[in-house]
Amino acid sequence: MTGSQKALKVISIIVIILAVLCIIAGALLLIPNLAYVEAGFPNVEGADQLTVAAGTAFVLLIGTFILVSGVIDLIVGILGLRGAKDPKKIGGFFAIAVIGLILAAINLAITLFSGQQLDFAALSASIAQIVVMLICVILANNVRNLRNRIYDQGFRQQQ
Repeated sequence: MTGSQKALKVISIIVIILAVLCIIAGALLLIPNLAYVEAGFPNVEGADQLTVAAGTAFVLLIGTFILVSGVIDLIVGILGLRGAKDPKKIGGFFAIAVIGLILAAINLAITLFSGQQLDFAALSASIAQIVVMLICVILANNVRNLRNRIYDQGFRQQQ
């Protein structure tokens, strides 16, 4: 097992842990807000109800995005473990890691431009997610290049 494969295994475990936390956070945003919508916004009347509904819709959108991002990160972590173990299976991981990196960038943009007061925890979590996904893409590319070199050497030996 190469250094990139070992690093990929470790980072994949970290991604799985972060993914589970994202899934939990997304669910914690969705469940109470869905219950609030289902209850018909109790204790809110008139024009305030429209404002509360818009805010709740925004929170539901963010919660859904975090939940979906967490599920994709979970898939990234699982495929990363598989690709670290067997370099022939790294292709799917590389593709999904790129998608995870794009979603992490979107998550950072939402965090920065949501109009809410920027807090350190949200910003640092978004930056950490981008860094982890970028490392996954780099490591997957290294393992993929290793796989290609091994394949090329085997092909040359057959000729």
